[in-house]
Order: sequence, then structure tokens, then C-alpha cells
Amino acid sequence: MDSKVGGTQSQTSFSYEEFEPLCTWQREDGHDILVIHLPEFKKEQLRIQISNSGILKITGENVTEGKKRSHFLKEVKVTKDYDSSNIHAKFSQGRLRITLPKKALKPSTSDPIVVTPTPQDDQNDNANTNEQTVFPGIKTRVGQVLRSKEFTQVMVNVGFVVVVAFSVYTAYNYWTSYVLVDED
Repeated sequence: MDSKVGGTQSQTSFSYEEFEPLCTWQREDGHDILVIHLPEFKKEQLRIQISNSGILKITGENVTEGKKRSHFLKEVKVTKDYDSSNIHAKFSQGRLRITLPKKALKPSTSDPIVVTPTPQDDQNDNANTNEQTVFPGIKTRVGQVLRSKEFTQVMVNVGFVVVVAFSVYTAYNYWTSYVLVDED
């Protein structure tokens, strides 16, 4: 920051301290909330922006002592699961709460997918119809389940159990196939 005094120019420099604020997520059914703990800040010292590429940028600058300032920058990728046009924030009691509403899973207005059953299905099905309607939203839900962390963790655990069970089975067969013959 420059200021002119009596025709001469003097510089006032600030020292900046970068810090990473404590952030927590609260996951709920219809929305997620990002809580950023900023006890020494005021609402006017904070700025929140969202870019066209879906990056939520939260910045803040606070004067702590004289010429010393603390500054932070937090960037969060807003995925397509969220309704970016309805994101809102509230600052109170030293906490910035940013609510990211999730997009509602709506069935597609396009024509439903038609699946023609195989001849085996016709034999097993007592209905007189040749076509079966599948709702398009089910494909989206199945994809979300397959990409979820919980599903991945379950599949890793199942894989581990299968490997252990196979190892025990193989060891059992090996040890029981070895027969001692007593010589009299």
C-alpha cells in the first residue's frame, strides 16, 4: 500500500500469515454442509465465489496485530451431484456454514427403455406381454451404488474373505491328502 506524504512516497508493508482453517463436513440426505471454523473473523472479511468450472473458492483476510494479517484460501470441487445454483452460506459464532444442496434424482422425461425378453423368459413368464418396461432412473442409481465408498469397501472385504477361504480349503486338502502308512 503506497501513501504520499509531503511529496515523498513511503511504503507500509504488511506481513501475511497463511493458515489452513479447520473444516468439517456434515453429510445429510438432501444436502451436505461444509463448516469452516473461523473464530477471529467477521462476515465482511470473507469472500465466497463459484467458478464456471465448478470450483468453490473461499477466502478470508483478517488483521491480527498491527501490520500482521492472517489469510486463507480454501477451494472445493463442486461435483455434478450438487445444485450449484442454490448453494448458500451463513456466518455466525465464528463458523461459516456453506450448504450444498444435492440434485434430486428425477426420472427422465424421455421414453422408458424397452427390453425384449428372450425365449427362455417367455417360457418362465406367465404374462401375455412381449415387452418389459425398465425405468431409466434405475441405471443412474445402480451406477451411484457401484461408485460409492461403502460398496468398494464391502467388495474389498468380500474379496479378502474369498482369498482366506480358498487358502484354508487348499491347505486342508493338502494336509488331508498326505496319508501316513504304518509299516508293521
